[in-house]
Amino acid sequence: MLDWDTEYASGEYASSKNPSKLLIELLPLLPGGKALDIACGEGRNAVFLAKNGYDVDAVDISGVAIKRGRDAAAKENIRVNFIQADLENYQLPAETYDLIVNFNYLQRTLIPAIKNGLKKGGVVVFETFTLEQQAIGPPKNPEFLLKPNELLKLFSDIHIFYYREGIFEEERKKAAASLAGKRL
Repeated sequence: MLDWDTEYASGEYASSKNPSKLLIELLPLLPGGKALDIACGEGRNAVFLAKNGYDVDAVDISGVAIKRGRDAAAKENIRVNFIQADLENYQLPAETYDLIVNFNYLQRTLIPAIKNGLKKGGVVVFETFTLEQQAIGPPKNPEFLLKPNELLKLFSDIHIFYYREGIFEEERKKAAASLAGKRL
C-alpha cells in the first residue's frame, strides 16, 4: 500500500497546481450547487470549483495533501471543506451532491456510492488512466487502470453526455478515459 503522506511530503508525487483541463472545459455544462471532489490530492479541482461558486467537500487519504489544499484555499480566500479519510472506508452521503468529480483515481467499489451520492439531475465527471498508460509511465498497476470501454460500462445506467478514451497530451502525455453523465 502506497503511503501518500510520504509521497506528498517527499516531493515524489508532484500533483499539478492547475485544475483539470476537462473540468475547465465542461464547467459551462455543469449544475451549480454542492460538489464533492474524490481523492482530491492537494485540492486543485476543489479550489477551482469553490472559486466558481460551488460549496465543495474534498476527500483525500493524505493529511499532507489536505493541509496543502487548505493552504491553497486560504491563499485564494475561499472555503473548501477538506476531509481526511480513506475512501475504502468513507461513506458518501446519499443524494447530496449536484456534482461529483473524480480525477486520476480508480476504486471500482466506490462507483455505486458515487451514483447514489448524486441528487436527481446531478452530474459526475470522472477521468482516470487506462491500461494503455502502462506503456507511457505511472501508474502501471492494472488494478488501478481501466480496461477498454470499462468506464462506459461502469456508468451505463446514467445519461452520459460526454465521453472520450485514448492517449492525450495535456500537462503530460497520458492514456485516459473521461466521462460526464447525469443522474436522471
